[in-house]
This record gives sequence, C-alpha cells and structure tokens, in this order.
Amino acid sequence: MKSLGKIIAHIPARAGSKRVKAKNLRLINGKPLLSYSIECALESNVFDEIYVNSDSDDMLSLAKHHGIKGYKRSECLASDTATGDEFTIDFILKTMPDTLVMINPVCPLVDVSDIKHALEEFSKSECDTLITCDSTQMQTFSCGKAVNINTNEQLAPTQQNPSVETLNWAVTIWDVNKFIENFESTGSAYIGKKRLLLPIPPINAVKISKESDFALAEVLLINKKRDMNECEAKYWSPTQDIEC
Repeated sequence: MKSLGKIIAHIPARAGSKRVKAKNLRLINGKPLLSYSIECALESNVFDEIYVNSDSDDMLSLAKHHGIKGYKRSECLASDTATGDEFTIDFILKTMPDTLVMINPVCPLVDVSDIKHALEEFSKSECDTLITCDSTQMQTFSCGKAVNINTNEQLAPTQQNPSVETLNWAVTIWDVNKFIENFESTGSAYIGKKRLLLPIPPINAVKISKESDFALAEVLLINKKRDMNECEAKYWSPTQDIEC
C-alpha cells in the first residue's frame, strides 16, 4: 500500500448555480445542503485538514460554523467557464497536500464508509486518480448507438452485458504530485491518466442538479438511518388481503 501523506479534503461550492439558485445553502431536511458533505468529512476522521473552496462569504461562514477551514476562490475561478482543472490546481498550489480528496457537496447521501473505502482502494492501487461511479449492465445507448449490446443479435440476459460506468464524482481522490505533473505537461489532470473508477451504492451517489432532485434526496435523507439489511423481508401470499 502506498503512503498517502498529508490528506486534505476539498469541498468545492461556488455561489453561482443556474438550474437551482444558491443550492449549496438551500435547506434540505433541515440543514444546508453543503453541511452534509462537511459533516461527512468530519465524521470520517481521516483528514489532516478540511476546506470549503468557495467564492461565497456565506458558504465560508458556514465552514467556520462547522469548525473547518475556508478557501476564498477568486471570481474568475467561480465563473461558468472555469474548469475543474483550473480551480483544483489553484487550490493545490495554495495548500500543497500529498493526497487531495474532493467530496461533492451536491451528493448529500455520501457516507463515511464511501470515503474510507475510496481511500483504502486508492492506497492499494497504482492509480493517480480515483473517481466514484455508478455501474450498470442495463442496455445502454449513446447518440442512438448501442454501447454494451449487439443490436444485430438476440438480446442477451442483462447480466451478460459488459458493465458501463457513469462518473458521479461523489468522491474523487488525486495523487497531488501526479496531478501537478499532468497539468504542467498537458494542461489536463482532473480526470487523471491512470484512473480507478470505483462504484458506490446508487443511493449514496444521488446528485442534486435540478429542482426535482431536492425532493428525492430529502426523502432518502429522512430514511437514511433505516438499515435495510436488518429489515426482515416479507412476501405476499394468497391467504393475505391487500390493503388499499
């Protein structure tokens, strides 16, 4: 296992949001959306430092309220055109961690176990970048073309299809030296060169991008403490009535 050195958690949360206004400060199940990622980072107890990276004074005040650090991002790095590469290299060069972990503030159901598992897999791997993802074997198309099935053959059982990964970026980890090296050589480092895509439970990766996502996430947060593994499975039988 490789040494991870100084590990910093990075929670990027800019003020501008086109589809949902000020979503990072919007209350969801009684707390600001941003608070969920902060609390998850704190509860994981694996970071040397935790930062909220934002251009918003209100979000930086919320970070202070939780007892973590704030990094004031410049306006040019908080615009709609600023890239992940640009605001990440800026943060790296100011804080200089050995390992940088980004926790996505719009994924409020990310769990402490997701962070710990990601760090464990990253330390065992030769990758320079770990990105969490969803994985499916469902029949998948892109721009009308089949991705993981052959449309000229009989449809195979779903479990026989190659898996397709969709990046959700709920948790992302970078080897900082490699990030700097890649950025300096190609201008691109955010998605990495030697990457590990790590599936996490779909519920934990629910992402708030539009208004309807808030309702879904709130229902899931309310029921999050219920451990489905401890619930006894029950089934209907012909001797039972069905409640309407």
